[in-house]
Amino acid sequence: MNPMPNGEVKGVRPLTSVELLDAAVWREIGTQDPQPSSAFIEGLASLVARWLLVRSETPEMDAMTLICRARGYMSRARDMEDGWTP
Repeated sequence: MNPMPNGEVKGVRPLTSVELLDAAVWREIGTQDPQPSSAFIEGLASLVARWLLVRSETPEMDAMTLICRARGYMSRARDMEDGWTP
C-alpha cells in the first residue's frame, strides 16, 4: 500500500464518521469482548465528557446543547423514514 499525496492509501476507503466514533468508543471501553449496550453508552459519555472538558469554555452548557441537538437530529431522521417532509 503506497500512500497518496493527500495521505490516503490507494484502494482503501476513508473511514466514515460513524466508524471513527465506533473505534473511539471501543477504545474507551478498553476491550474487544462483547459488551452490553450500557457499556457503549458509558464509553460514549466518558469520551464526550473528556472532549468537552478539553475543547469547550462552557462544557456543562455545551453538553445540554449537544443532547438537545442530537434529539432533534434523531427526530428528523425518524420523520424522514416515515416519509414526512416539512
